[in-house]
Amino acid sequence: NTAATWGNFAGLATPFGGFAGLAAVVGVDAVKNTVSAGKRGRGKSDGDNYHASDVARGLFQAAKEATHRGATMRGKKDDQGNVIDWAVGATTTTTEYVGENKTRLGGAAAGGGGFIVGMALGGPVGAIIGGLVATAATGKTLETIDEHHLKKKIEQP
Repeated sequence: NTAATWGNFAGLATPFGGFAGLAAVVGVDAVKNTVSAGKRGRGKSDGDNYHASDVARGLFQAAKEATHRGATMRGKKDDQGNVIDWAVGATTTTTEYVGENKTRLGGAAAGGGGFIVGMALGGPVGAIIGGLVATAATGKTLETIDEHHLKKKIEQP
């Protein structure tokens, strides 16, 4: 996870410390999703070329989609959403994002701890190795737990 590794390395100079890898992963995903929303706002697909205006357009498109989703969840039939509808839609979307990406996010957070321990034990090289090992080990552990949990759900009548 390159974003997590470089984020942890750069994070030592920030208030995030070794957990900047988590912030980096979330930041990269946020930019990607904002650009994707901007393309949807132009009526284009993810595969289409990026335009400079996609970031700004994406912020408004994402807010519009979150408001519509929240309004629908709250049983509204018209397009007259409000800030409560936006909050409901945005919170639901964020919850889904975390659920779908918990392995990556957990690995990035653990990578920060591994980075700090590695730095203390082996300097800069130890930091990179510690971050990579912690990210990979935690990611694989979370993936295995998810698979086990899913298997148990399927087996239940």
